[in-house]
Amino acid sequence: MNKIEVFTSSTCPYCTKAKKLLQMLNLDYTEHNVDDDFDGMCEELSTTYGKQIQTVPQIIINGHYVGGYTDLEAIHKNGKLKELLK
Repeated sequence: MNKIEVFTSSTCPYCTKAKKLLQMLNLDYTEHNVDDDFDGMCEELSTTYGKQIQTVPQIIINGHYVGGYTDLEAIHKNGKLKELLK
């Protein structure tokens, strides 16, 4: 089973787009709304994945850091998303 995590904010249009794309692909995901602790999410993901995180959405698939919505869309279009899915 795939583990897809999406870190979101309630006011972010790209978060909505990311969730809609995952839903369109019939992929289950866990949403983490970070409105109450955005800075904590940035710090935790930056430390975990060695990248400077300053925006939402942030998408993790099966432990692989994907990035934001445009990154998700790109790997979907080029076929690499299928490689990340079990």
